[in-house]
Amino acid sequence: MSKKLGLNFSVWNKERLGRIRAAASGFELVDLGDCSDKDIAECEILFGFIGGDMAKAAKNLKWLHSQSAGIEYYLRPESGLRESVLLTNSSGAYGIGISEHLVTVTLMLLRKMNEYCLLQVKNKWQSLGTVRTLYRSNVTVVGFGDIGGNYAKRCHALGAKVTGVARSERGEKPDYADRLFAADRLGEALEGADIVALCLPETNETRHLLSRGRMEALKKGAVILNIGRGSAIEQDALVELLEEGHLGGAGLDVASPEPLPVDSKLWNMPNVIITPHVSGGMSLEVTLDLIAEKFVKYLCDYISGREFERVVDKTLGY
Repeated sequence: MSKKLGLNFSVWNKERLGRIRAAASGFELVDLGDCSDKDIAECEILFGFIGGDMAKAAKNLKWLHSQSAGIEYYLRPESGLRESVLLTNSSGAYGIGISEHLVTVTLMLLRKMNEYCLLQVKNKWQSLGTVRTLYRSNVTVVGFGDIGGNYAKRCHALGAKVTGVARSERGEKPDYADRLFAADRLGEALEGADIVALCLPETNETRHLLSRGRMEALKKGAVILNIGRGSAIEQDALVELLEEGHLGGAGLDVASPEPLPVDSKLWNMPNVIITPHVSGGMSLEVTLDLIAEKFVKYLCDYISGREFERVVDKTLGY
């Protein structure tokens, strides 16, 4: 009997599914959108967004590859994932799509485009006065991996001064960063920032990393962007500092909790752009290509008995 690999066929077009099928030597592909409990129980590999019931049913599971970059769900008991199961993710596939989202929101906030959109629906021809430019702005990117690095490159190309914050010290600073700090120097990295972009996973260390104190210490008028996890910001303090005018705006693709409650003051702030955790762009062809490409590479490594390029460290949370 052939071994089984489970994934949701409907997510992948014919070409990508064909590439996965070609790489899956010795494995029968199982459509998780239309399969029996017996099929799931026999799967050695699962690929995609896997809910708790399915993970619990996969009694022979050895490896789970997450279609997303964030994997904190799989570290919780309710995920049903056994400790012995290898866990990998699609980190590296989202940098292009999310960085373009960040650039879009950055420019909209600096040029008050969201506020002009509000005037447009009221048929109002009205100037909102002074706007700002990304050129010569100080941009601090907290979380300098694939997503943060791609955003930093684009800001640098548009003439911004970029400060990166990575988890630990790095040997060589990339040419698209003017400065690079380890996380223990976050306070120094935030000094003078016009824009602060959070590109972080959810871990114990990142919870409320942008605290009230750190936001109060920011330059007046600073703009905050968050595409990682809502827990990274002390959200009540964010609301108050926006109301007081200390902060110049916010672009939030994530919130705490999610969905953002309908009575949150953030919804009605003209200098806040809210999107419902969509910056990853799962409808983007380039993102889907990169996810499939990464899984195929890992699958070839698995079948050949080679070590994966990277396995999620369940202690660190990424």
